[in-house]
Amino acid sequence: MDRLIASIDPVRGARRLAARRAVELHSRAYDAARRDHRTMSWRTTGASADSEIAMSGDIVRDRARDLVRNNGYARKALATLSDHIIGTGIMVSARGSSAAHRLRIARAFQDWSSEADWDGDLDFYGIQKLALRFMLESGEVLIRLRRQEFDSRTHVVPLKLQVLEADFIDSTLNRTLAGGGEIDRGIEYDGLGRKVAYWILPVHPGEMTRFVRKREGPSRVPADEIIHLYEKHRPGQARGISIFAPVIMAARDLDQYFEAELVRKKIEACLAGFIVSPNQDFPIDADAGKNPQSGAGRLAEKFEPGMLMRLREGEDIRIAAPAGTSGIAQFAEVYLREMACGVGIMYEQLTGDFSHVNYSSFRAGHHGFRRNVESIQDLNIKPRLLLRIMRRWHEAALAAGLISNADFVWHFTPPPFLSVDPEKDAKADLADLRMGKKTLSQIVEGRGVDYLDHLQQVSDDMAAADAVLPSGSLFDGRPPQTTERAEKCCKRRRRVRRKLRMRGGLRPL
Repeated sequence: MDRLIASIDPVRGARRLAARRAVELHSRAYDAARRDHRTMSWRTTGASADSEIAMSGDIVRDRARDLVRNNGYARKALATLSDHIIGTGIMVSARGSSAAHRLRIARAFQDWSSEADWDGDLDFYGIQKLALRFMLESGEVLIRLRRQEFDSRTHVVPLKLQVLEADFIDSTLNRTLAGGGEIDRGIEYDGLGRKVAYWILPVHPGEMTRFVRKREGPSRVPADEIIHLYEKHRPGQARGISIFAPVIMAARDLDQYFEAELVRKKIEACLAGFIVSPNQDFPIDADAGKNPQSGAGRLAEKFEPGMLMRLREGEDIRIAAPAGTSGIAQFAEVYLREMACGVGIMYEQLTGDFSHVNYSSFRAGHHGFRRNVESIQDLNIKPRLLLRIMRRWHEAALAAGLISNADFVWHFTPPPFLSVDPEKDAKADLADLRMGKKTLSQIVEGRGVDYLDHLQQVSDDMAAADAVLPSGSLFDGRPPQTTERAEKCCKRRRRVRRKLRMRGGLRPL
């Protein structure tokens, strides 16, 4: 038929062929790509990551901050992630050099860590947690590495860390530079598309005071002096987005739902009624609107909880009884589970409700959360934040002559995951150690303690015990003596069993 029509009318034949191919293509397409009544309101864009963030990033950031300020669940989610990723701080130590050199580095780092903050409010570990909270909440954060002047009397590494909100980047600055470079929303790129500088405002753009500083223009800061910390989800992404972006609307809807339910409960708690009069045409008093104490002609009466008013003769009152609703807890649970999934934590951690889990199911669910935490630590915090800081610290310490030049590597020990059942975990660690599946250093550092520091502490404790306790004292805190005592006990038991066999009988010990 197509060939016949095409031979008579080629235009109509071509249309029939195109329509048939379109039908065949539609039948082979993905359902997710269909355009019908179910997807009419689905608006998508093919923009790049930076374009999408440029259009929505500021609004999402401000709404996420407001959510953390006013929504307890969002605040709990942020606290849960920061407590597990950073906790009281990721420990830093040097590996690969001599013991004397490691000790000198440790002392220099300890002296500097308490004075690392440019603002003078936090130590190095507090800066870690503050930077992470900003990265999660706002999507990105800046840490500026500020070199300090030093001389022969300097005893602290001349380096300060200044934590800045990403708002300090002058996003209104866009310019084309010579040599093929450009400034895109406050970030300067070279001709190859690499970041070379940041244009930083002197004060926060939302600052209501400090007008003199606000009139100053942005200053150019080289990129090697700025740590721009954010999670990179797409290739070419240069700015970050809040982790609350997928759940902001759900959290907002849940807040409004709770507010509506609260209003309904307040109405139920009050005595609300309507006066019904048999005479619909009775005159309203002329002074009803002038004298608030006279209620003869007012159309509405003010009710308070537990208050009743005497009515006119023949009038009746009908009490408003709002219909109750059920399933509030189930509805809220669905939304809270969506929030927990969106930010990458467990529902039980978000709400504190452990009524639906047991020990095994909680541990199974905790594995996924633990992998999420470890990926942020190992792929973002350690290489992009801590390693860059410590490399700059090393340069500053060498320049000030506070440490000697020697080959070593930085080692980072994250905070431990708290054990739900310490006894079972200890037995599992002992079994893994005996089978060779784990080393002692892995077990110790899994508890959030640097292994070399742990061994040094054990040695110091044993030396202190030898200096104070009488000779021959035994206690479980000394592994060598504990092992020796166990071996002596085993030898004694073997001797007893040998004697019993020689006597012709073996009784239970």
